[in-house]
Amino acid sequence: MRFPLATSCLLLAVSCVAPIAHKKPEVGLAPPVSSPAADLNLVQKIEYWQSNIPAMTSADRSEAYLMIGELQIESNQANEARITFYQALRGKLSASEIARAEKGIGLSYFLSSQPSLGLRHLEKSLANLDAVSRAEASYLISAFSGKATTTVSSAVAERMNVYMVAANLKAPRGVAAYAGAIKVDINRSDWRAANMKPNWNKMTSPFRITVHHTAEPFLSLSKSAACAEVKNIQNQHMNERSPSGWADIGYHFMIDRAGNVIAGRSLDAQGAHASGSNNIGNIGICLLGNFVSQPSRGRDYAVAQSVGSAQLDALTELVDQLRNSYAIKSSNVYGHKELKNTECPGPALSRWVASYRRTKS
Repeated sequence: MRFPLATSCLLLAVSCVAPIAHKKPEVGLAPPVSSPAADLNLVQKIEYWQSNIPAMTSADRSEAYLMIGELQIESNQANEARITFYQALRGKLSASEIARAEKGIGLSYFLSSQPSLGLRHLEKSLANLDAVSRAEASYLISAFSGKATTTVSSAVAERMNVYMVAANLKAPRGVAAYAGAIKVDINRSDWRAANMKPNWNKMTSPFRITVHHTAEPFLSLSKSAACAEVKNIQNQHMNERSPSGWADIGYHFMIDRAGNVIAGRSLDAQGAHASGSNNIGNIGICLLGNFVSQPSRGRDYAVAQSVGSAQLDALTELVDQLRNSYAIKSSNVYGHKELKNTECPGPALSRWVASYRRTKS
């Protein structure tokens, strides 16, 4: 999220009313306090504002704390952001700036998996937020409270998805279940996903998609069996990957044998599925099943499963949706083996990838 800072226009607004003799009003973030360079990352921007605070006026300082808090929220530093927003509220802020701080505190509680504590802060913020921010806060309030809403856009659902994931909430009544802007059949709450740990990187704008298989035999068409399988994969990724486990399940989406699309890691978070820098801007889709012959692993793995037609239909539709949402070229749809020395996703899915690139514009 990006929010404009108050500028010297505030001084012009003050001049429209009767002046107070011999008193020059403070101007929020007036020169020489300039904004950080656009190419700095979130941590560097936070450090920039923090390093400038000692030399700021009290008005500048309050607004700088507000900016720092919003950057900390964006970088998933929930506890630090909450402290910073309270620091901002100790100073002089306009009604709209107070609302931004209250919303920020509410978001920090949702990120900390404590939505019940964040609810009243979001509710306090509503009256003085701009239209976009009010829609975001209202979406989270509706999701937590079980209220119905039909006016939310897919863009709001996508932006708020990281908070929904952290708070383990379903989409509000009247709104389709979203994983980002993409409709899913099985939400994270359905498979009882654990909350994402803090060791994740923010997803850059997606520009590629990679297809995987789980490499584990899976034949059931049952939703409950698929949920149990995905929960087991998340547990492996979060608790058995060295050195301290991954932040969440590595894939953004999974597809079960019945063709149900399952929400995995939030699209706000970079995945952990294609190895190192291959994960940057890369949406990971994994089909449940073992589509490679692996006799060295025993009899159950010796014969590759066939990919179900329902899985392939769902995969095609999901990739089409993702490409439309993020303007991803068909040439940037890959099988895992094209990015890493592996047999994943197996011959059948590799042929599907080649056919998709050849036939889709």
